[in-house]
Amino acid sequence: MNSLPVVPFKGLNADSLGAYLAALGLFSLVARKWPGVRACWRNAGFCLVGGPIALDEIVEFVSKIGERNAWTRYDKPWDEDKKADVDKKTSTRTARWRALGAEERSLPAFGAHLALDGRVRMNPLLGTGGNAGQRKFDRGWRKAVTCIETPPRGQSRESLKADIEAFLDGNSCAYLGDFSAGSWFGTANRIYNHGTRRSFREGEITPWAMALACEGLPYFSGGVSRRLGSRRQPKGAFPFITAAMAPQGADEAGSIEAEVWAPLWDQPVTGPELRSLFLRGRAELGGRGATSSAEFAVGVTNRGVDAGISEFRRFLLLHTTSVQTFESRLATVVPVPKTNLDGATSRAIWTIVEFHDTLPEDRKVRNRWRFAGLRGPLEQALVDFAAAEPGAAGTEQAWALVDEMFEALVKIDRNRTFRSHNVRFQLLPGEWAARLFHEDPPDRETRLALALSSLAGTRFCPPFIAHRIGVQKGMIGSRWDFPESPPARRVWSDAGLTDNLCATAERRTMEALQKAAVRPPFGSTIRVCLDDLHSWLSGDVDEERLSLWLDRLRMFDWSGGANREAEAAKELQRGFPRTRPPVDGMLALYALFRPLASDWLFRQVLHESGIRAERTSTCAWLGRVIAMLRRGDVNAAAEVALAAYRSAGVALADFNVFPDVSDPDRLLAALVIPARDEQTLAAFRCWRTPTEPNEQ
Repeated sequence: MNSLPVVPFKGLNADSLGAYLAALGLFSLVARKWPGVRACWRNAGFCLVGGPIALDEIVEFVSKIGERNAWTRYDKPWDEDKKADVDKKTSTRTARWRALGAEERSLPAFGAHLALDGRVRMNPLLGTGGNAGQRKFDRGWRKAVTCIETPPRGQSRESLKADIEAFLDGNSCAYLGDFSAGSWFGTANRIYNHGTRRSFREGEITPWAMALACEGLPYFSGGVSRRLGSRRQPKGAFPFITAAMAPQGADEAGSIEAEVWAPLWDQPVTGPELRSLFLRGRAELGGRGATSSAEFAVGVTNRGVDAGISEFRRFLLLHTTSVQTFESRLATVVPVPKTNLDGATSRAIWTIVEFHDTLPEDRKVRNRWRFAGLRGPLEQALVDFAAAEPGAAGTEQAWALVDEMFEALVKIDRNRTFRSHNVRFQLLPGEWAARLFHEDPPDRETRLALALSSLAGTRFCPPFIAHRIGVQKGMIGSRWDFPESPPARRVWSDAGLTDNLCATAERRTMEALQKAAVRPPFGSTIRVCLDDLHSWLSGDVDEERLSLWLDRLRMFDWSGGANREAEAAKELQRGFPRTRPPVDGMLALYALFRPLASDWLFRQVLHESGIRAERTSTCAWLGRVIAMLRRGDVNAAAEVALAAYRSAGVALADFNVFPDVSDPDRLLAALVIPARDEQTLAAFRCWRTPTEPNEQ
């Protein structure tokens, strides 16, 4: 098997948008002489495969093109028609020019600049149809190729030829200028320094860089399928170009014109294959083209782009010194996964994207921006999640994404204007959370948060999320929305975790009593061991960490409406410890009160007493216990609980003196935390009256 020659180019790396364009342009030129040449990227460096044997051949070939001025012509004969259409907000004249007056050689450049769909859409990569402020790209190209064809005074053809090799090999060049290339090449901008001669210097690049970069522009032509599927958005009409990420701060609003997601591929491709890749040039999400930064990131993560691409380089087109011009800056490197996302992750990310699309947008009204600040952090988290490597880093970014979704909900909840924007969301699949814990088992605080967040919603009481955020079940499926005013069941405040859990217990019990519910509203799908619960009762937990995980995990649906969610909860719980400490006073009181909050436990107590377990509601008794604990009267609460058991026929020991409790609210809050049923039942037996002489 014969090997193919490979020529790497150190100067054409994917860290610069200009160098990326120059690499595409070089490939287009070299294919004229070596039609079978292929191109690829290795370690972010450009390589030619199966064409020229050495760099010298390429330098000689490109030099001859420069001498003869045999570049692809770059001018804008459509410019006058375009300007007239932009003023009238139509595309009639430009479309007529394209159909009747355009020469064949002008169409590739036209496609890279404009797309027509009733109005003229301009490629953000080329500013407003070929210029960014005072930077006119066609004039910069003309100046560059003229310098190459006719060396300026003080330069020889040999020195210009040496600059080709220096540029391609990443070395310093002799003849430099700006050539209106500052939008693509960072080194072509003004660079400030601390010298005494002048306060700044004009940025400078070799004319070969501008000539090669313009040679690569036709790859960014908008294809017909992209114009039809772009939802009439200019940022979606051109390959691998998306709308800018929403700003994260008010001062960032309008600072980013658009984003370029430059694809890199590590397997050699031919010229027609590369053109086909750019003609498709989009990621898909839910069957439609991704036109925003967040959508593109999710599409990449879910392999919406599947054409041998190994990674994307995300470049921002930033307004820096002027709103009329822009400069490119590498923001993120996003690898393309080798396999599709699993079903749970895919459903979770799609749920987040759907939520993102309902958020209020940051929009420009006349000359001022109205900054909402909701979309930006969530979009950044989506991009970071897409860019994260598998393993611990990916898990951390996944939790950060959940945090940003929760923070957005909190901001909406606290703002009356946001509440009126018809924001809707769904809870994330619990199966995804179980997968995220696969490599990093939950610690004690996380286990307690899991048990609390799995507090099941019933026909009478909502899931745990409704006590934290003022939402209500929507009219469609499992969606939640924001009513105009927060519902009364939103009891969470800044009073502290213990007080919030007590308020939750009171609210759920009150709603159950109002609706005459038979079962107490404290069922759950995940339970902790008594050792974890004892840590809460004794105050030996990190409440700040517990609150963090509780806010994260309440975003998940553990209801078991789908069997996979219930199975995920069971699988997660199998890894929990089963340790059980000796029963002390606090645990004994928890075991006394908890069966009143659990229909299954109360039936087991009746069964062990030889009493037929009939459906008897304990909600009224539980409400009285909660009222006594909230008042701080633990003895009265215990007396109420004993009376409840006696009324059902269960004989319990009456010690007259109950354990001393220094923090009744903490004990009340513990009733919301479900412990393992068998361990709670074992602790409850200490209250039973001995019936045998040797029974303890």
